[in-house]
Amino acid sequence: MKRFFSILVLAVIITVSLSNCNKDNGKNNTISGETAKFKIAVVKTDTLAESYEYYNDLQTALMLEQQDKEADLNARYKSLQTKFLKIQRDLQNRMITPSSAQKKQEQLALEQQKLQQDQQNYQVDMMDKSQKLTLQILDSIKNYLEVYNKENHYDMILTSDTLGSNILLFDKKYDITEDVIKGLNKRYRASLEKKEEK
Repeated sequence: MKRFFSILVLAVIITVSLSNCNKDNGKNNTISGETAKFKIAVVKTDTLAESYEYYNDLQTALMLEQQDKEADLNARYKSLQTKFLKIQRDLQNRMITPSSAQKKQEQLALEQQKLQQDQQNYQVDMMDKSQKLTLQILDSIKNYLEVYNKENHYDMILTSDTLGSNILLFDKKYDITEDVIKGLNKRYRASLEKKEEK
């Protein structure tokens, strides 16, 4: 999930940066015959994913929902298994007839099919929720970076992460990760306070 998040953050940041760069294209290429400086910054997405409270809150809520649903499915599987073993014991102890055991096993097979369908639906639902969560987070980051960049005027904001980054080395002075995290978290806390006031 964090790797997928990092890739999507990279796409969003490059899009925001290029749109800002295109707005100023032609204005900043030359100033009085001199070449203008190209202002860049770097955001470490793995650090952002660990420290952005909104992301962590949504991720935690999704994980708790996932644990609850998986616990429910596991309990249903165990219940089916117990019923099946009971039928086997009852048949061995001659407490039920073979035809009665077969009917009960057929009923259990239908319950098992329903349970398997529920599990497939759950997996699709979790994937959908995970994608929506990621898009929600990326939208939040994109909106914040657009506001952030009105003050800072970067031509490009790149992303870097510990694993698989395209940026192998950069000067730490270009790292705006902590500044972005502080701003995102401040905005998120303010939105939580507004919700509590209502």
